[in-house]
Amino acid sequence: MKTRISQTILTCILATSHAFQTSNTVRPTTALSMKQNDKYSTTKSIGSTRKAFLASLITSSIIGTTAANANAEEEGFESIAARAASMAQKAEKEEAIKEEQFKKAAADPRSAYDFSLPIKGEDVPFDKLIGQEFTETSVVVKASVEGEEDTTVVKKDAKVKAILVVNIKQDDPIARKNIPELISLASKFGRSGEFAVICSPTDQGYFEPDTSALIRLKLASEYGYGINPATIITDKMNLLGTGAHPFWRWIEGTCRAPSGLGRIQGNFEKFLVDGNTGKAVRRYPRKYQPFDIAEDIDALMKGKVLPPAGSNWKEEWRNSDKEAEKDTYRFQKGLNVFDQ
Repeated sequence: MKTRISQTILTCILATSHAFQTSNTVRPTTALSMKQNDKYSTTKSIGSTRKAFLASLITSSIIGTTAANANAEEEGFESIAARAASMAQKAEKEEAIKEEQFKKAAADPRSAYDFSLPIKGEDVPFDKLIGQEFTETSVVVKASVEGEEDTTVVKKDAKVKAILVVNIKQDDPIARKNIPELISLASKFGRSGEFAVICSPTDQGYFEPDTSALIRLKLASEYGYGINPATIITDKMNLLGTGAHPFWRWIEGTCRAPSGLGRIQGNFEKFLVDGNTGKAVRRYPRKYQPFDIAEDIDALMKGKVLPPAGSNWKEEWRNSDKEAEKDTYRFQKGLNVFDQ
């Protein structure tokens, strides 16, 4: 806007300069006839008149242009301010909805131990599936006030301290990297039975043509998945829609993505479950590598607070949101049996 005003003023100044030079050109007087002098006087008079006319034209043009640009600038600022206010209100509403969703998720009293998962056609309770055992320890707490009795607190300590739950597709290209890394994590942390990986295949999203039995055979022969007792694979289940398995509906709703979204968007989303509480404590997007979860698993196993999420955690979630709109391996209505 400022550039346009500057260009207009420059044009006017050049025009004024040209008019001024035309009207003030020095004419020779010694060799000129009276007739020529009269002609020069006439030309000078015309030049002065033209100069005055151009000056008034320039002044009115600058004033008009400045006023128009000022009005346009004022309207532009008002428009920008209105859009900014609208965007701020929308962001506040979305944030309020997100916070409400997280509050509801935190208020859910259920844990993973309230569910069973299908293995070879049979529903197996979650604790038996991972070989969970609890050791009870009585701790005497001394009374803080004289005259009161000491209290005894029973603490439960879980054998399996961390569980990683993953929805998989064995023919997804990233399976070639994810599954070996999941096996490596199970080998590293599951030697003493303190860590387990549960993989759940599904027909939803990108098509999974094989039966549950054939998927087990393929994962065992191609990767060795299932040989280690810490690596578990369920039967195929529905993860979304009205026919979703209760466990998956619960874990998606109680451990939401940073955007507040509950439902999974793609293959290989991962949920880290605390073995002591049975609650999911962190969720990871499709392309977040299993090796990047090692620090979180280690913290859970040592009874420590989870460290801050990796620097690429939110970035991968943003990428996941973009891929959910176009990626072949997304979960979307119209792709296979999304709903029942």
